[in-house]
Amino acid sequence: MVQKYLSLKHDYGKIDCIELIRQFYAQELNLSFYLPAYPKSREWLKHFSAESVDHWASSWFTKVELTDAQNYDVMIFKSEKSELIIHFGMYLMPSKMLHVEEGGFSCIQTLSHYWVDRLHAIYRHNDLV
Repeated sequence: MVQKYLSLKHDYGKIDCIELIRQFYAQELNLSFYLPAYPKSREWLKHFSAESVDHWASSWFTKVELTDAQNYDVMIFKSEKSELIIHFGMYLMPSKMLHVEEGGFSCIQTLSHYWVDRLHAIYRHNDLV
């Protein structure tokens, strides 16, 4: 199911970390969620605090613990130095994630200590609860 979402080139607003997940949800799970307006550039990093993302997520998702994570849960990562959100990924069992980083291509990556240390929250779409 995730194969067609691999090796897609990062492009803000088209294939970025949260848009990749939104497209997967719409096309594969027939689920939707609203994305707040954000700059389609690296400037997006300045617009999302942990608090604002939690508020946004609460409209569509239910927070879960990493130990309870299931396929397709949305993972939110924050900066080590601030409360700003820096990345989104989609959990895939066991202990992997689908994501795309600036300048790269979408891929499945093992959840390393690097990502776990930056994990802010994991959310499950309300229709999957």
